Amino acid sequence: MNNSTSSLVILFFLLIFTCLCEIIAKTDNANTKLYAVYLGHKPHNDHELITDSHHDLLGQVVGSKEEAKKLMVYSYRHGFSGFAAKLTDSQVKEIGELPGVVRIIPNSLYKTHTSRSWNFLGLSKQDSNSLMNKTNQGDGIIIGILDTGIGWGNNSEVFNDKGLGPIPSRWKGSCKEEDNFSASKYCNRKIIGARWYMKGMMEANDLNQTMAERLHKLSALDDNGHGTHVAYTAAGSYVNNVKYYDLNMGTTHGGAPLARLAIYKVGWKSKGTSISNIDVLAAIDDAIKDGVDILSASLGGSINVADIDQSNVLGMGSFHAVSHGIPFIAASGNSGPDSSTVDNNSPWLISVASSNSDRDIVTPLTLGNNKTILAAGLTKGMQQAFAPLVTFINITKGEEIESIADGLKGKVLMLSCGNNKIDPVASLMALKNTGVLAYICAMPPVDQIIDYAQLVHIPIPFFTIDFEQANQIFDYILQCTTNNQDPIIKYGRTEILEGTNTYIKVPSFSSRGPNTFAPEILKPDIAAPGVNILAAVPPHLLKGYNGFNIMSGTSMSAPHVSGIVALLKAAHPNWSPAAIKSALVTTAWNEDTYATEIFSEGNGAKLADPFDFGGGICNPNGAADPGLIYDMDRNDYLNYFCSMGYSNDRIYNATTYHSDAKKSSSSAGIVCPKEVPSRLDMNLPSISIQNLKDSVTIKRTVTNVGNANSLYKLVVKPPRNTAIKVTPDVLKFNAKTTKISFEVKITSTNQRRSKFTFGSLAWSDGKHFVRIPIAVRKQ
Repeated sequence: MNNSTSSLVILFFLLIFTCLCEIIAKTDNANTKLYAVYLGHKPHNDHELITDSHHDLLGQVVGSKEEAKKLMVYSYRHGFSGFAAKLTDSQVKEIGELPGVVRIIPNSLYKTHTSRSWNFLGLSKQDSNSLMNKTNQGDGIIIGILDTGIGWGNNSEVFNDKGLGPIPSRWKGSCKEEDNFSASKYCNRKIIGARWYMKGMMEANDLNQTMAERLHKLSALDDNGHGTHVAYTAAGSYVNNVKYYDLNMGTTHGGAPLARLAIYKVGWKSKGTSISNIDVLAAIDDAIKDGVDILSASLGGSINVADIDQSNVLGMGSFHAVSHGIPFIAASGNSGPDSSTVDNNSPWLISVASSNSDRDIVTPLTLGNNKTILAAGLTKGMQQAFAPLVTFINITKGEEIESIADGLKGKVLMLSCGNNKIDPVASLMALKNTGVLAYICAMPPVDQIIDYAQLVHIPIPFFTIDFEQANQIFDYILQCTTNNQDPIIKYGRTEILEGTNTYIKVPSFSSRGPNTFAPEILKPDIAAPGVNILAAVPPHLLKGYNGFNIMSGTSMSAPHVSGIVALLKAAHPNWSPAAIKSALVTTAWNEDTYATEIFSEGNGAKLADPFDFGGGICNPNGAADPGLIYDMDRNDYLNYFCSMGYSNDRIYNATTYHSDAKKSSSSAGIVCPKEVPSRLDMNLPSISIQNLKDSVTIKRTVTNVGNANSLYKLVVKPPRNTAIKVTPDVLKFNAKTTKISFEVKITSTNQRRSKFTFGSLAWSDGKHFVRIPIAVRKQ
């Protein structure tokens, strides 16, 4: 082979090698996924320098700083330090080994988890002694809403800024202008901020910019309705004479009508609601920088996930918010009534379950024997005369309705939908052209009204009844058969029942404890109304209902608490997030303090317990003056991290301000002690013991926030098969003694293993009743 031929062969192989390298590089590039690289607390307040350091760090792995800038999606630099970037598997492994990297979090999706309820909670504008009026309705407080955006312009009543002064000077945020979202149209002194976050959602759903623009309004505008509903519940303005269907709902408003709203759109309509954890982390980071006083998140997806060490960005992001003095309120989830389904379990979060309020919306169904049954369902001003009633025992599937379609004209149909085979929407579609007058579904107790007929635009009145009510109808049909009569039925106008005509409950959809990830942290913390909540939605979503809609879920309960926390922040600006949480829990309505029994619906009706509603149903006026609080600070949460087995380095990086040159003097407090603190000794306003053997002694400390000179006596209700001794059993406060610690010794009086049983421990001075729930399970 001559030199020329040899050169050609070498050149050929070089070309092949280069092409292979390019193919490999492109293949590796195609396999990139979005990750958040979490670096813990920010090292200083020079935000541009922090972002530059992120580019430097990522550049070590991807080859250059310029390439790092191309791959980086978000730089988290306000409330904490970190970034989101597209990385290959090998790059993830490499960057995870770099100094200062606490955790690498893959992009994943969350889901979204609302007026008489405020009167039920004691927050009436007419009551001069209510917390709402004592705090000027939350004026000056800024509530950050992490949800699906906002959908009303500032020329509407629902978010008007009448009576509001200038925007608080501490506010550093802005309304992000887009083609279809004008700051001058949507923002005012009420809605003072509006941002949107989509990069993580785009990555998770394989959307490029063009596809995203075609599918979504790329702005803070709400195309779902959920975010507007949540924002209005927390801090909506007064709207008089609201009509819903033909019901006069009176005057509606949010919990803190004069509070300001900052909107952070993280939820997008995409096969349901799509929420990326990467986007949520970016929104929390901005909210801390913007200057919000409270953060409210009606979303979840982190059941049994660690707070800092795993992909729980709500746990991680909320820790940084709370470290900045920002209470963080989160929905506890809609996966009830099964146990161990509660979401958002971090001890610094206020996790909110659902209750109903003392208002029910019902439609009377009157049988031919003049017996009336109150069904769940809405009629739009219609009142039907008596009509034939038919039911078919053999119909067990939606598609089988077609076999009876010819005989339904002018009749009312009742079917058993409890076997989960007859879907209300599918069966309504099958009934569309039958001429049926109304459709009744018998199913397990219904916690919420869903107008299925309106959802599918089929004008057939739809009602749900429970099986007990269905049996009453079947008894009537049997009597008609015996007497050779035809069964008939009619429905009346939808009615509103209020006050003593209703009973208070935790609905079956509300997620239940215990907290299986850290059972010593009792969850949920508190309950608030979340059943059939009326609030504003974007007007284009529900024409004809004056821009209002009824929704149910813990998504509606969380903003109730957010509005209440706004009032508490206004009343007590120096209270810590833990103090506010304590005040809510210790003053809540429960079996010891409410005038009537509170039930738990689901697997058999029973009285509600702490795994249903934590301390109980929120009592805002009581929380304003709790007497004593169980306070905590950042060091308490650091001890919690130690108890969870996190390494010292990981805790330090995740929670401490430091620079590369020199660690701060506070680092000494980060090193976990040799004797790891017990999670049972966290100063929470609750006690939860998963595996009690013989006995255990627990420590708590209370701080007096009432009269300086006060004497509190013990009131204790031990859980079944336990004995409780508290030392001391009398607490005496004065001007010098504002904090007192006590020990609680819980002893098992039963040798056999048992399920969780419940009790309470309270301190009373004759005016205040400072109560915490207790849950104990014998090992």
